Amino acid sequence: MLKSKLILLVDDEPSILKATKVGLVDRGYNVKTVEGAEAAIKAIHSLKPSIVVSDLVMPGTNGFELFQEVQKEAEYRTLPFVFLTGVDDYYAKKFGQEIGGAAYITKPVDLDELEQIIKDKIGE
Repeated sequence: MLKSKLILLVDDEPSILKATKVGLVDRGYNVKTVEGAEAAIKAIHSLKPSIVVSDLVMPGTNGFELFQEVQKEAEYRTLPFVFLTGVDDYYAKKFGQEIGGAAYITKPVDLDELEQIIKDKIGE
C-alpha cells in the first residue's frame, strides 16, 4: 500500500519541514523529517525510506551532493529523490534530471504536485 511507504523530508528550514510533513500526513502518508544532508544520510541507512524529498540549497552538503553520495551505495541506487527548492533555475532542473533525480519542484510546496510525483515514483 502506497501510504504505508516512508517519505523522508530533508530541509534546513524547520518551518518548511513542518508544513510539508503536516500536509502529507493529513493526506495519510508516513513521513519522517531531518534537518540537513548529514542527518539525511543517517536516516536513509536506518529508516530505509521509499522516497526522499530534499531541499536543494542547504548549508554544507547540498541536495545534489546528498543524492550523489547516496547513489554511491548499490542498495540506494534506485531510491527516488525529489529536489525541492526555492531556486527556479532551468540549469539546476536540467542538472537534477541528468544526474538521475526523480523530479524537481519549487517552493512554496504544491502538495497536489508533490503527491502526484510520490504516486508516480513509488505507487503500486
